[in-house]
Amino acid sequence: MGWRKITGADLWDTQSLADTQWTYISDPGIRFFADPIAFEHQGRTVLFVEDFHHDRQKGVISAIEMTPDGPMGSMQCVLEEPWHLSYPLVFAHGDQIWMIPESSENREVVLYRADPFPNRWTREAVLIKDVPITDATLVQHKGLYWLLGTLEEPGNSSADLCVFYATDLFGPWHAHPGNPLLRDARTARSAGPIISRNDRLWRPVQDCSHHYGAAVGLAEITRLDMSGYEQNVRNILAPCRNWPGRRLHTLSQAGGFEFIDGSANVLRWPPFTGKTT
Repeated sequence: MGWRKITGADLWDTQSLADTQWTYISDPGIRFFADPIAFEHQGRTVLFVEDFHHDRQKGVISAIEMTPDGPMGSMQCVLEEPWHLSYPLVFAHGDQIWMIPESSENREVVLYRADPFPNRWTREAVLIKDVPITDATLVQHKGLYWLLGTLEEPGNSSADLCVFYATDLFGPWHAHPGNPLLRDARTARSAGPIISRNDRLWRPVQDCSHHYGAAVGLAEITRLDMSGYEQNVRNILAPCRNWPGRRLHTLSQAGGFEFIDGSANVLRWPPFTGKTT
């Protein structure tokens, strides 16, 4: 997981990792961090992550506050459920701060309210029931709320983009009549929050065609309405000299910071069997 202070153009402006420098956020070894999504509130920028425990084989949502010099303190768990949580989409609505973490293992999309921000979250509403949606990403567009996510079904391989819509955040939420609106392992799965730039919507997408989260595509949403969904991937961010490793998985920004994550190249020795040659 890497962060950098934005002092000029960001990745949405340059659409390239060239000439970028990243500072790594180290994990404790028995856990790994993923899905970095930051949010700025009342002058504080807080980074939320999936915090996956290897021994428990389950993720919780943890957070760390950012200062001008980088992360302050250590990652602290702010939300845990009996099931796996990841992809902590945090946003403002009305005078409250909300989170929609991925809980596809429990086959639901749940809305949590900060109480208070950022250390405690109260479960407020189940938006979508009995559907295993991964990386649900919210956007308001043309008077409606839209949720974009892929279905975590056996054999799906993150290839089917399904869209849900509502006139109010609390619903009722309805499945788009054309679901799945996109069937493409290279561009269906979300890779971070949707942003608005020059009156256009941009969506980071994961390339899962060969490996899960192998690269991040920068997709311009050109259509999102009751008749359908269309996007154009303008550029691809992939591991390179500026971001070494095997994969690139998530992109987000807030409070003048930019965040990405991926998989490092790790030297792994064969397990010791007790035999020598």
